[in-house]
Amino acid sequence: MNINMQPLVSVIIPTYKRAVFLARAVDSVLNQTHSNIEIIVVDDNEPGSKFRKDTEAIMKSYATDPKVRYIQHDRNRNGAAARNTGTAASCGTFICYLDDDDWFLPDKLSKQIRYLEAHPQFEAVYCGYERDGLKIRPYKEGDLAFELLSGIEIIYTNTIMIKRESAVACGGWDERFRRNQEAVFLLRFFSCGGMIGALPEVLVQFDVSDAANRSDPLQHERDMGLFLHINKAEIERCKLRYPNSCQMIYSYRYRGVLLNFIKHGYLINALALYRKMARALPGRFSHDCALYIWRRLTGQALFKEFEKERVDPYE
Repeated sequence: MNINMQPLVSVIIPTYKRAVFLARAVDSVLNQTHSNIEIIVVDDNEPGSKFRKDTEAIMKSYATDPKVRYIQHDRNRNGAAARNTGTAASCGTFICYLDDDDWFLPDKLSKQIRYLEAHPQFEAVYCGYERDGLKIRPYKEGDLAFELLSGIEIIYTNTIMIKRESAVACGGWDERFRRNQEAVFLLRFFSCGGMIGALPEVLVQFDVSDAANRSDPLQHERDMGLFLHINKAEIERCKLRYPNSCQMIYSYRYRGVLLNFIKHGYLINALALYRKMARALPGRFSHDCALYIWRRLTGQALFKEFEKERVDPYE
């Protein structure tokens, strides 16, 4: 196809302290079968820092490539801010976001464009991915606010393609958040009436070797509190779908916080949280914790009551 007939796709790559991986991410976009692209690398490192200098050195090799643009923040602001910077500078019909340590498979853009063109009821689409050796292929579509709020479904930033006008209209990325950023972004999108489609093909690869940006269990608890507090209106809206959705969301999410405490040896914090949630959700929280343990021990799907019967042609 003539490149002038292809829709322009803007791929925004925020980068922070991971210059060593950056070229792999950029090259994975340059090597896409869909050729009408612009890549916007947003450098969120502190000016003058070693990480800024390392990133500048990497980006010099792309200085003459008209498809690659390099924007530097005047201070570290966070990934959500970097994605907003990239979105504001973008010109594409569609936008994708890519973390600096991950990469796209060659057909990612072309297959997602074809999907959106064939399914006009959706303004966005997410795809499958490989992470920790596991290949995940999504199938849930539509308004997935409940799934994201409860943690039943995870939609990673790298898997999304969204119409630029929809990304802008929903208000973009909430810069108050350093965690759960993609969930908050999509909740804004769903609250504006947006619908997302699912492409059950693995088109993204994750590198999980770098743990530098992961939060500790105490920060995880604080981040979850903020996530649920800010999204109270969306939690209420989920009652239209599940009357007891509020209890489910708080129970499932704080069960995750509890298990994270236990995993990292924060047993006193785990006990305190269990007592707090058992009082707040009598019966419910204890039941959900016990059910989770039972299903893990017996190899059952953790949220099987929300799974639908389907035939997966990719298995």
